[in-house]
Amino acid sequence: SAQKKLILVGTLDPNEIDAEIIDWWASDPSIVVMTEASSNLHHPSFLNHIDSIITPFKDRDTAQFRPEVLITFGGMIVSKRIKALLRNHRPEHHWHVDPLRAYNTFGALAHHFEAQPNEFFHQILPFTKMVPSEYAAQMREIQIMRERKHKVYLNKVPFSDLKVYEIVLSRLPQKAMLQISNSSAIRYAQLFDIDDAISVFCNRGTSGIDGSTSTAIGAATVHQEPTVLITGDISFLYDSNALWNNYIPKNFKIILINNGGGGIFRILPGHQENKVFHTYFETEHQLTGEHLAKMFGFNYLTAHNENELIVQTKQLFSQNEKPTILEVFTPAHENDKILLQYFKELA
Repeated sequence: SAQKKLILVGTLDPNEIDAEIIDWWASDPSIVVMTEASSNLHHPSFLNHIDSIITPFKDRDTAQFRPEVLITFGGMIVSKRIKALLRNHRPEHHWHVDPLRAYNTFGALAHHFEAQPNEFFHQILPFTKMVPSEYAAQMREIQIMRERKHKVYLNKVPFSDLKVYEIVLSRLPQKAMLQISNSSAIRYAQLFDIDDAISVFCNRGTSGIDGSTSTAIGAATVHQEPTVLITGDISFLYDSNALWNNYIPKNFKIILINNGGGGIFRILPGHQENKVFHTYFETEHQLTGEHLAKMFGFNYLTAHNENELIVQTKQLFSQNEKPTILEVFTPAHENDKILLQYFKELA
């Protein structure tokens, strides 16, 4: 009977939910489905840019959005904003569906259904009814408005991390496997569309940067199509030992976004321009991936602006004879300002 049901999906392998279930969610006016880049779950009506949708919310928007019933499944949620919103404005009922874990992420867990999500929804489908509701339609209106403002801002934004993700994610090869490192990389990727034919993975859990390259190379050894790792400079340098093995496929590609330090710490609140911040948080450096590429037998490409990036991504994806690193250099002291302004202009 609830008029506002929110389905929030965390990390999920591709093809875990049947088309019949997806179509049911999409056709029910009382259901809103929010997904993340690593949810691997697609429908035109699903809200797959969570932070872009909810960050500009005013109090009235939050009250309108707050679900009566929240159903979650899949792995850890990346978006800190949706976690904060639902903790501060708790749903009346929270159900988590998982054969093992009972995540109480929002402090409102009412039921843990020990089942596979696909099986769970097939079991309850015969007992559901369509409830008159404006919930899905209202969120769709917000989604359309945000998409329009997203395009306007990206058309005028200078070369930066944000612009790099727009260009790179729109040019990935069909059926590629995309591996995304933790911290700022996965958060930027959440703001953009990724082709439905591309499977997306990211190491989540304790949210550390360690192991992202190792995971990507391991996955690439069993994936027939090209594997693309998008990683930040600190994550890449931290796990560079992953490049030292004899099993890296020729079609493995790394897009290394080098902004000279841990850019995620400039985005988080409270950062101050001083020696302590630069040394111990941001970890400023002047290193590149060039010599590592040479030592481990990778092709090495670079891009310093939008035109170079467009040319080099075409070069990167046009050959599969040797693993390749494309290193993209972005302005360390501008990226955070550009991202914060992005969220302001969505409002």
